[in-house]
Amino acid sequence: MAPRGAGRLDPAVTAATGKVLVVTGSTGAGKTTTCTLLVDRLEGLWLHFGIDFMLGKVMPRKFIDGGRCSQQGVHGAPDDPGNPDGPWHLDMGVHGMPVIRSFHRMAAAAVRSGQNLVIDHIATVDPPILQDCVEVFAGLPVFFVALKPPPEVSTRRLDERLETIVATLGREHAVRNSEAKKRVAASLYERIFAHDVFDLVIDTERHGPDEVTSLIMAKMGACEGTAFPRLRREFGAARA
Repeated sequence: MAPRGAGRLDPAVTAATGKVLVVTGSTGAGKTTTCTLLVDRLEGLWLHFGIDFMLGKVMPRKFIDGGRCSQQGVHGAPDDPGNPDGPWHLDMGVHGMPVIRSFHRMAAAAVRSGQNLVIDHIATVDPPILQDCVEVFAGLPVFFVALKPPPEVSTRRLDERLETIVATLGREHAVRNSEAKKRVAASLYERIFAHDVFDLVIDTERHGPDEVTSLIMAKMGACEGTAFPRLRREFGAARA
């Protein structure tokens, strides 16, 4: 026999909509560290849901840079295939954008069911990750934060954390993954900051993790930022 109340949702829980704190930045900007501190320090329950969790845990690591199926997933690729030593960009295989779109819809469903989310993300305009995120989160309270150290910080921080990546991926895969990320970092920086519409921008070279967390908490309020609604209007006008 099913327990009393089984199958019935508590209206007091389901009626409330959660809040979203989206933290973006290029590789090595400090997104994961910042989000980990935020979910610890924010009042009440906040779930940490991030792009690294989606790409490499939910989506098998073999589909990520350096994996044997990465061409079908998310990977770095040279701008000019004939010049592999030149600039690189983030490239999406057949499974790349569908998985990221699913990531956004999972997050939005959680927020609409009452969960508060801190999301660390790479919100590029090309590939159109930000556009999809803005559309899916329409009507939800979102505060959009960019962590923006100088571009050269990415390479240094990737080198510093190589051994941590080795522990997860194994040395051969980790080295390929790290080298690809370093090649793509400049392009990510450019494509995340192809616009200046954020609710808050922080230089994580000037401010340490504790200070970054405090700055966000001081500014985020109820997460009713203006950046996502404005971006949605701008993206809609661009499509028209």
